[in-house]
Amino acid sequence: MARPASTLPEDFPEPVFRPLDGHVEIAVAEAAEARMARPRRVTAILAAMCARLGSAEGGADSARRVSAAGREWLLQRAGLEFFRGTRWFEAPCPGCGARFDLELDLTAVPQGRAGAGFPVIEVETSLGARRFEAPNGHHEEAFAARQDGDARRIFAGLCGLADEAAAEVARFEAADLERIDAALEAVSPEIADGVNAACPDCGGPVRVRIDPLTFAFPRPEAVLREVHAIAMAYRWSERAILDLPSRRRRAYVALIAGDGDGRAARPRGGMRLS
Repeated sequence: MARPASTLPEDFPEPVFRPLDGHVEIAVAEAAEARMARPRRVTAILAAMCARLGSAEGGADSARRVSAAGREWLLQRAGLEFFRGTRWFEAPCPGCGARFDLELDLTAVPQGRAGAGFPVIEVETSLGARRFEAPNGHHEEAFAARQDGDARRIFAGLCGLADEAAAEVARFEAADLERIDAALEAVSPEIADGVNAACPDCGGPVRVRIDPLTFAFPRPEAVLREVHAIAMAYRWSERAILDLPSRRRRAYVALIAGDGDGRAARPRGGMRLS
């Protein structure tokens, strides 16, 4: 007897984002800075922002069912909702320590589509034929909760579709784990999480990681400062202010600050990458 796969069959499910208002921004901001493992933070952000994920309704469960690469792609897309049009970032050189400007188009990050049969593979092991599903958010969260052990063996147990997958994983031979790992890699989609560059100061090669969690999302205190400014000026309730579309809330803050054109003063460039 085998359990059904939980991974969504769409490798990169097209998101339908909820309209940005204060409630969404606060949920996203608090998730981005939460003291919990990265996979859980990603789940919380996607659950807050996505009304739909391809053919699936939005929510935490659907966010967890997206493939690992699909979740990273969705996180990049979610980040663009806050930093649309941003192209210039500041990156560090691990060799000389200098920081330099890097132009990066987050709308054109390379991706590789899923392999045939996604999200399920069948591998011939020393225990017989066994089926596995491509890693998704459930597996990432479970793996992050583990403190030690062979990553290949842990994922073989998490992704195995046999009823006894968690128990029999200890009996897999090293060759089994190699075949399972290779098959999962072949069927799973891919998304670039970094770019190669050269430091203009020392000329050394630099691998720059693209992690939207480090630069793309608002901070809770920034949203709360805007709420405070409007509440002080107009005596509106917090809920009424958070109900406003984000653009309108920032326009009110700009007017209160005396900015006649009503545009938000959010930074649009020079963001730091890790």
